[in-house]
Amino acid sequence: MYITNVDSLSALFDRLIAENIKLYFFTKENKTTDAEHQNRVIFEIKKKLSELLQDVSMSGEYNVLTEKRTFDENAIIEELSELITNDINIGEADRARLSEVESDSPNVERLIVNEKRLRKSNEGRAKNKNNIDRIFRGTDCES
Repeated sequence: MYITNVDSLSALFDRLIAENIKLYFFTKENKTTDAEHQNRVIFEIKKKLSELLQDVSMSGEYNVLTEKRTFDENAIIEELSELITNDINIGEADRARLSEVESDSPNVERLIVNEKRLRKSNEGRAKNKNNIDRIFRGTDCES
């Protein structure tokens, strides 16, 4: 049994996306040691993804325990695309909040806007991950 937010297909996709975003910023900021570390993390996540796909292919089953949420079904590729966007928005909103807090005169309205953006993206991210696992499993029922 795979568990959402731990070792499910969507959790591994989500981690792969998040770790690649970190790699992007480490590379952009010329943080070579951190970038090398991120490459190792990304390699290990890809390895776990490969193992999951091989296991599902061999067994013919994908048993996943998902979060309880309400949502509409979408195609897995659309969900993955939305998951990427939500992960980017989470990073951008978090960085914008931090920048505002560290500024000489923080703007409360900008902090609130970015907090809302972060919350909305986190909720969207959870929805995308549930949808990916349900679509991949091929059923709408809860495990």
